[in-house]
Amino acid sequence: MLKMVTSYSIFLLIILVLFIFLYRSTINNARDSYDQQNETTLISNAELFESDLNIMEVYCRQLLQNDTFRKVMNYENTYYPFTEMGNELQNSLATNVYAEALLPLKESFVYFPETDYVLNPTYFISAKRFYSWIQKYPSTEKEMWRSYMTEPEYENRFLPMDQFMPNYSEKYYMYIIDLNDLYYMDANAKVCFIFEQDKMADLFDCVQMDGDNFLAVTAEDDSTVLTINTPNSISAEMLDSLDFNKGYAEVRIDGQNFTLGKYVSDNTSYSYYFSFPPYKAAAGLGGTQLLFIFFALLALLTGGCLVYYFSRRNVRPIIELGQELQTAVEVQKNLQEVVDSQRPIICTSYVRQLLSGTATSEDEVTYMENYLGIADSSYYNVLYIVYYNNFGDNTEITLPGGVESMEELEKIIETALENFFGTPLFYFSPSDRTYSVLLHCSEEEEKDLILKINNCILRLHDYLLDTYDIWLFAGIGRNTDSLMNVWECYQQASEAVSYTTKNYIFFPYEFIKKDSNVFYYPPEISTKLIHFISTGNTPQVLELFNLIHQENIEERTLPVNLLKYLLSDIRNTLLKARFALPQDAEPEAVKVLDERFNEHLTFKLCEDLALSLCNLFGNKEDDNTLSSTIEKYIKENYKDPSLGLNKISDEFQISESYFSHMFKEKTGVNFSTYLENIRMTEAARLIKETDISLNELYIAVGYNNSNTFRRAFKKVYGVTPSAMREKIEQSLDRNAQRNSRDIFGGFNPPEMPRLFSYLPAL
Repeated sequence: MLKMVTSYSIFLLIILVLFIFLYRSTINNARDSYDQQNETTLISNAELFESDLNIMEVYCRQLLQNDTFRKVMNYENTYYPFTEMGNELQNSLATNVYAEALLPLKESFVYFPETDYVLNPTYFISAKRFYSWIQKYPSTEKEMWRSYMTEPEYENRFLPMDQFMPNYSEKYYMYIIDLNDLYYMDANAKVCFIFEQDKMADLFDCVQMDGDNFLAVTAEDDSTVLTINTPNSISAEMLDSLDFNKGYAEVRIDGQNFTLGKYVSDNTSYSYYFSFPPYKAAAGLGGTQLLFIFFALLALLTGGCLVYYFSRRNVRPIIELGQELQTAVEVQKNLQEVVDSQRPIICTSYVRQLLSGTATSEDEVTYMENYLGIADSSYYNVLYIVYYNNFGDNTEITLPGGVESMEELEKIIETALENFFGTPLFYFSPSDRTYSVLLHCSEEEEKDLILKINNCILRLHDYLLDTYDIWLFAGIGRNTDSLMNVWECYQQASEAVSYTTKNYIFFPYEFIKKDSNVFYYPPEISTKLIHFISTGNTPQVLELFNLIHQENIEERTLPVNLLKYLLSDIRNTLLKARFALPQDAEPEAVKVLDERFNEHLTFKLCEDLALSLCNLFGNKEDDNTLSSTIEKYIKENYKDPSLGLNKISDEFQISESYFSHMFKEKTGVNFSTYLENIRMTEAARLIKETDISLNELYIAVGYNNSNTFRRAFKKVYGVTPSAMREKIEQSLDRNAQRNSRDIFGGFNPPEMPRLFSYLPAL
């Protein structure tokens, strides 16, 4: 017994030691991963920040290439033709929105020290007027502003402007570039960029700006380039003296402990210092340690009991149990590996279905949305990417140097996409050297989505071009709030990428100038129309016609002959769908459809033909279920004066045109006529069975105006409500046993379609 207890105890001790080793190893690995994650994020943000600096330099170089700008820059007085050239230059700058489109700028201007003038796309005035009239800075700070504009020590730094704008809620930075620094002789001008502090902070999303965290950027000469939330006691010399051998440094500043990370840029030699929460605080290790101690004690207590218990039994059952558990773990592990290996394939398949428009139901799209993990997104878009490694030579496909196969090249591109756009990234390749990326964002991110994608594409292009000599081109569609309609974004993005050039590698669809000499009806739209019709997908058919109408009628002014050609092409598509009808299609409905094909061709006729074909192809179960639900809704809400097509469409998330079409098909009458008949039937019942006053009657059946109610009542029954009540009272006096139809004295209620079974039969 003692030997068995001893042997089991040793075994328990070994497990405990391994457990402690595993715990320490896990904590260390987690710490390394945490530090690496912070560093990687900062490097990415620093590259984005330096990309913005490059954009400012490019903008300045563009200014130096302008002949008029060089003349104005070197003028030593303000006599003629100085002001005329300045005004001409102002108008020229108004058309150049390069910097404003790519940078988080409030404004920018050029200062000419020789003439003491300020140039902007909206003004060309003296510095004195600019300071007091335009910016309305405090007069006490004028000398400081002038020193900023003229002294070299303030150049190429982000200078806080709190003293210039003390009464503003927003805070700003000033960044000054001397054009002489761009290797242009006698460039007597300085360009000033003014940034919003909050938008500058957004560039460094690695730093949480809502607490004690801060960021500092310094140059090689220990001058400060940028500070965000940095304590006043921190200097560039103090930061440079810290020891970062462990990858981070611990420092106490103003009574607070900080964990600092550091990154030195190879391009600019800038040093980036950022603070992040200590790992123990970020990971909540205090609770983890207590939990470990608890489980360790529990393991020891449980293990002691088990040692005593199993010491009294044969050791074989324990071994067998361990083997069974190990087998179960291995089986579960293998199953999980299979599931994990299949997930990327399934995600790619779902993305392909969504972008091609083959998802035919809201339930199917909802399932895909949940599987991909983007159910919380408010907006969606598609990025269409094309890459070339031998741009300009379309005759032969070659591989970049060092790349041995197309599979390796594709892996390089896919890895780069994931590194720059983040993971998980949902995409598929519609053809060789192309990728379609499904984008999703929240409502807050939607307004800046295209700008962020533009910055990301520029950085990705520079990386691939510098590393592999690969050119990247991309187009993006319009944002949509429905994943069901994301196929429209795919079509738009694929069209937008065709407008890219070497100078414009990224092109949004909304920037395309629509040519009124060409109508919009690509083969992809024709294919989708046939697909949606053949699957009976009425909502998507209506959405497709809305897209065709928007592109050709709303955004273009097509001549009559092109409009006829467009309608003819749509008709030909519908004819293809007509001849694909199943053999068991209703003969009478097909006959009526064929007759309508011979009517005068209009956009409305094409839409009606498409909907009729949908009905012949589609399954009516969904429509019947929807009709039953609408039946109940009208029954409960017909007294609501606001009840109408728009309210029902909003309530059931269907288009007004689809609801109107479905309702007319099911009932044989328009919705407005149907609702009026329901209200009139109820009004007649109230007159017969209650003593409700006529002044209250119209409100009780859903009307806001008594005159409108009386006109509708007389149109249906031929008499006014008061005349009907008088007739009923007279009839009741003569014969109380007369049936309800006779009681109305010949006033028959309207004939109601029997789709809605609750209606009373009078």
